[in-house]
Amino acid sequence: MATSRIKKETVLKQLKEEIAVQKAVVLFTTLGSEASLNASKNQQLRLEARKAGIVIKIVKNTLTKAVFENLPDISGQTYLAFLEDKENSDEIKVPKSIVELTTTDFKDNFKIVGSVINGEFYDAGKTESLSKVPSFKDSMAMIAGSLNQITAKIAVAVKEIPSGLARGISQIKTN
Repeated sequence: MATSRIKKETVLKQLKEEIAVQKAVVLFTTLGSEASLNASKNQQLRLEARKAGIVIKIVKNTLTKAVFENLPDISGQTYLAFLEDKENSDEIKVPKSIVELTTTDFKDNFKIVGSVINGEFYDAGKTESLSKVPSFKDSMAMIAGSLNQITAKIAVAVKEIPSGLARGISQIKTN
């Protein structure tokens, strides 16, 4: 059944509003996949994505092209994935989660088309490379761990200075 023009305009407006605040949107498809997708697998994908705070929508390709300029030709059933919590949207979490899902649990069902990061289209290869970059939280944890190690080494060094000085004075007294 064909979708009316008014309904398409409403869907397009809602989609543009949702996407406008996102830093990253991943596009993936069932076209060219090795196994067909059944309702159970589709539901499982959505549940796994939801656990990571990601919304998945199936959008007509004509509407997808209307939302994103500079997209290559896309065909097949296209899925859009983006963060549900738009205030904490970042460039890494969605590509990392979706690439992980589509290369592990659902590797036979989906192919990554690419992603739109801050308005710029990244092909599948760049999207997969981006998914290997640590997220903001992971980066901050690594920095905090490094600072903690440096602080510990400084504390040991500061504690060692008076001890070394005392040993030196003691050595001078005995000579």
